[in-house]
Amino acid sequence: MTGFGAESSPPIMSRPMRAIGLLLAAALLPSGVHAQDPDAEQLRKAMADTPANTFRYVGNHLVCKQETPAQDYLACLRIGPLRIGDAYRPFRERNPKPYREVALDGGVIASAHRIATAADTHAYWVIGHRDDTIVSIQLTGNHSHPDLAFATIQLNDSEERVLALLGPRATITAVREVGGFLWDYRPFPISIELVHGRVYSIKVAAPDTRR
Repeated sequence: MTGFGAESSPPIMSRPMRAIGLLLAAALLPSGVHAQDPDAEQLRKAMADTPANTFRYVGNHLVCKQETPAQDYLACLRIGPLRIGDAYRPFRERNPKPYREVALDGGVIASAHRIATAADTHAYWVIGHRDDTIVSIQLTGNHSHPDLAFATIQLNDSEERVLALLGPRATITAVREVGGFLWDYRPFPISIELVHGRVYSIKVAAPDTRR
């Protein structure tokens, strides 16, 4: 998940909340099987204060709270203003051109865009896109901002906060390049990299995209 390097677009505010739907995305239990759906009313109460299009760990389940009910969890696969399945062209037109691009397997192009930050912080996007469709989004650095968040988790948040909001990770892998650890939330296409106990990188991908 590491790579590329660090200024880019002004923050884009999230859309206003409309009618809210709840979706149980799936949950990986210690046994490795998927859990049954918890009671919908229990979910609604537990998620009352959760913003729309946000994952939360509730009752041993990772749940996606959506603006519009759906049979998938794509609405929650977003970081800041970017969502899996969005067109890449509008983002590219609003922002400086990428400072690096790499061709990946399956016709995917990874484009790295700097984010404008204060002098003592840095952050950058790595956006995977194929045929103008965004298939992966990675945010890396130490610049915290609520408009650059995944499931309300921001860069530089503590690992305790990540655990409280997303629950236990499926795997933990050491990342020598940055002296940190990669938390993987499979079967969900979500991973978070931590350095010195702080969020350094967040990545989401299309469910059918192997990272």
